[in-house]
Amino acid sequence: MNIGLLKEIRTFEHRIMLVPEAVQKLVEQENTVYIESGAGQGSGFDDKAYESAGAFVLPTSEKVFNKVELVLKIQAPMPIEYELFTEKHIGFCFLRPKNNPERLQSLLKSGAIYMSGELIRPINDAMNEITGKVAVVQAQKYLERDFGGKGILFAGACGIPGARVSIIGSNSSGLAAANQALLSGASVNLICENYQNLVTFKSDHSSGSLEIFEFDRGILQNLLMETDVLIISGQNPNDKKNMLIANDDLHLLESGSLIIDLSVNNGDLIESSRETKPDEPIYLQDGLVYFTVANLPSFVPKTSSYVLSNIISKYLGLLTKTGFEEAIATSPELRNSLVLYRGKIVNSLLAENGDSEPYDILELLELNI
Repeated sequence: MNIGLLKEIRTFEHRIMLVPEAVQKLVEQENTVYIESGAGQGSGFDDKAYESAGAFVLPTSEKVFNKVELVLKIQAPMPIEYELFTEKHIGFCFLRPKNNPERLQSLLKSGAIYMSGELIRPINDAMNEITGKVAVVQAQKYLERDFGGKGILFAGACGIPGARVSIIGSNSSGLAAANQALLSGASVNLICENYQNLVTFKSDHSSGSLEIFEFDRGILQNLLMETDVLIISGQNPNDKKNMLIANDDLHLLESGSLIIDLSVNNGDLIESSRETKPDEPIYLQDGLVYFTVANLPSFVPKTSSYVLSNIISKYLGLLTKTGFEEAIATSPELRNSLVLYRGKIVNSLLAENGDSEPYDILELLELNI
């Protein structure tokens, strides 16, 4: 199979789907890999590293598209890329199709096949784990006084306790943040609506200062009065009504407290939260420090790219060995990631609020449509 790696257009996205070592393995399996010049630079891999791995470096994305069937990129296609996708292409990226209906309609018109990486559970969990860990690293920085924080050493020192961290949500990013905060010497309150998840987590973390609470507005408000860092992990938007953290709740936090909102583009669970960018990651409001950057894995692109590459290689091996149709038929994870197939919606997530049911991909493949 001819495989292409594109340079990211979106600002502040530094990751790449495949590191040179993974490219070398694909080439050894008789695939041909093309990469747009500079695509790996943000992750610390120059063009020579990919050439040494056996890839062909091309100067533009247009030239890559002309050569390949499978197109790999991190972020969803930008408008300038829409017209480059044709019926011969399979696109694999973090499409997040529900976030942008207009983009979805444009991609439908291309007739290409699109697979969304975050719909593959191991990929999603891995990026969420990195997100939670990076969030705690950032918390250690932005508690500093010069950034408007309380001036607390996150881990504590010389008998003086460290930060008091409250985490709302027990998805993989929330649990990763809790684990990292405990390892870093903080005391942690973990709160969510699924108490059984918390019991399981606590049983694995008997050491360290950890308290668990089933979500309750009164309990939350009491905890906020003694919280230094509030972390909101990305939740299912369906939980928004019950889990929304209102401004009246946030007023209970002491001045200089830090809010890290990991739900800023995936649930919007803090009433006053707005997305920030890595070049200006924080803002101050009502005496509180807000850190609300959406794409934390790109803060550590080399680690993130290696993790992505290791996971994706398994699925690419299946795609390139058996072909698209056989891979989709035999791999539930790949099938679940499939969003669009030649101008048709084939994922139930996109039809939840629509007027029609999605097409069954297995029926389409059997009918050769």
